Amino acid sequence: MPTQSIGRPPVIRIDIQALRAIAVGLVVLYHLWPQQLTGGFIGVDVFFVISGYLITSHILRDVAKSKFSITKFWAKRVRRLLPASFFVLLVTGIAVYFSTPMSLWGQWLEEIQASALYFENWILAADSVDYLALGNASSPTQHFWSLSVEEQFYLAWPLIIAGTLFVVGKFSKRFRRRSVFAALLLLTVASFVYGVIQTHAEPEIAYFSTPVRAWEFGVGALLAFAPAVTKQKVAQTMAVTGLLAIAGAGFFFDSRLPFPGSWALIPVLGTALVIWANVNDGWLARLAGIAPIQWVGDRSYSIYLWHWPILILAPFVLNLDALVTSKLIVLGMTLLLAAFTSKFIEKPFLVGGVFGRSNRRKTFAALAIATASLVAVSAAAAAQAERVIANDVLVSTAVEAEACFGAAARAPGQNPCSNPEFTRLYPSVISAPSDTSAATKACGSLSRGDSQPGACELVVGTSDVSIALVGDSHANHYAGAFQRLAESRNWSLTVYTKGGCPFTLAQRVQDQVLTAACAKWVANVKAELIDRKFSLLVTSQWSGVDWAEPAGADEQNYAVSGTAKLWRQLTAAGIPVLAIKDSPKHIDDVLGCLEDANPEYCKISRQNAFDFDAQVEAVTQVNSDQVALVSFDDVYCTESECLPVIGNAVVYRGENHLTGTFARTLAPYLEPYVLLLLGNQ
Repeated sequence: MPTQSIGRPPVIRIDIQALRAIAVGLVVLYHLWPQQLTGGFIGVDVFFVISGYLITSHILRDVAKSKFSITKFWAKRVRRLLPASFFVLLVTGIAVYFSTPMSLWGQWLEEIQASALYFENWILAADSVDYLALGNASSPTQHFWSLSVEEQFYLAWPLIIAGTLFVVGKFSKRFRRRSVFAALLLLTVASFVYGVIQTHAEPEIAYFSTPVRAWEFGVGALLAFAPAVTKQKVAQTMAVTGLLAIAGAGFFFDSRLPFPGSWALIPVLGTALVIWANVNDGWLARLAGIAPIQWVGDRSYSIYLWHWPILILAPFVLNLDALVTSKLIVLGMTLLLAAFTSKFIEKPFLVGGVFGRSNRRKTFAALAIATASLVAVSAAAAAQAERVIANDVLVSTAVEAEACFGAAARAPGQNPCSNPEFTRLYPSVISAPSDTSAATKACGSLSRGDSQPGACELVVGTSDVSIALVGDSHANHYAGAFQRLAESRNWSLTVYTKGGCPFTLAQRVQDQVLTAACAKWVANVKAELIDRKFSLLVTSQWSGVDWAEPAGADEQNYAVSGTAKLWRQLTAAGIPVLAIKDSPKHIDDVLGCLEDANPEYCKISRQNAFDFDAQVEAVTQVNSDQVALVSFDDVYCTESECLPVIGNAVVYRGENHLTGTFARTLAPYLEPYVLLLLGNQ
């Protein structure tokens, strides 16, 4: 992210300071008003190019003077970047501990640890493709992903240059310089090609990937070898063209673009043109030199550090909403804290007033102590939250047998009831996100590219009845209910679930990796089900998704036909199918609503709660006594509204999944359908 060069050039370049101001302005305004500045995220790419240029220029100057030292370089980067970032992480951690719900501590404190160790980008890359983490709330240190990419660049770049110089050490200075250029050019091109391929194949991972982003630093690095532009008119034209490219990307790009990929060339090359032009005279230089622009550019690193945690934590700490006035307060606080941090933390460490400019041992020792302390304290607080939440979930399990709890309060065919002895919600709103499916707890989850069946033997019974629960994460959340049935009747229960992969021959709209993996996974699971001769297949799938129908085909007919065809293949092999109609959707941030308000205010209109579910029409299309559909619509909903709490049980644990507690209370109402299909064999 935004950084100032170590061992600054003899003259501070006002054009680069202005670029920093533009870049941080793009990012901050995008986070505050994403609908107005849809491409503001490209500010990060501007920073990457600047960093590549400044750091490579600095290394080359030291190499030319025979003064280059890798450890000296790293020590300077530590003094420049880490005091401010660790201060922000410390303040953020304290705010999280004292002002946010305990349900957020696990994820948020883990990300503070990852940020302190500078691999936050890889945590976000993993979470972006992990169905267990897709519902995670944006953490106050999420923006450290770009700082992590940059620190990884600072770690590797001097090693690459030093390694190249070592190999060609006996040759002339000119040859050594050309060799470094060739090595960096090769890495830049390779990274760009890899980035384009990876952005197409796995865009979620590509966005946070260091190898995908490396070429952006590389473009800046190659500028360090570029000849100076001597003609003022040419320089002015280059700079204006570059600024227009950056502005165009900022205003016209949006999150639908496959980014970074080849689209990143526009802001990256635009930034490169501005840096290469090196305009230091004329109207453009006077504009860039305006005091407010230079002030923001000089404090861009601290502004970047502070803006995101303030934005995320403001609703908790200051009870601010999303109105314009609140966003202006966030912006004002960001500038104030950035000014404080720049003056009293960044600059004292940068000039060597704390550890001394040449005391590398103290610098690295302080880094180790600060990092270990942040990680240890964050881990201890996260462990505390985990213990409290685990105990609360156990309390929920203990009350499940009570009258009118959960689904029993709206049992099919019976009048609704309530239990006056219940005085709270189960699980608590704080614990609900952790109240996951029994299969998730026992079996974990398959990776995105995994196409093996991944059978999880959840219950091993001694009777001849064997049940397979198969499908995506919306099948998975019923595992607790079927575990209860299997244990009570001595049946065997095997779970085959893969996030994002409904059990159907139709394809969902997914990225390249998941599309290929899902098709193979469905085929492999089908073969294993038939080979093992299961007594019953139970399935469900997330409704309202986009289907990848062939050109000219109707999307819904395609989804229904693909589901029905697979069921026919299974029933032909002697395996009956029980499909569970998907649960209704709910209001945004239903748990936040329950935390702040009476459940009566957190309902959703029944008319708006149900999306297209291919299973419903597939049952009709198959038209067999070996296929049945169970619908709990009237359990979830009254005639007009769908409920977030039923019988004092919290229904949802996050974006769209049931809590394990509520799902288990459905077991008695699933049992008749299971027995019917088992008896029809």
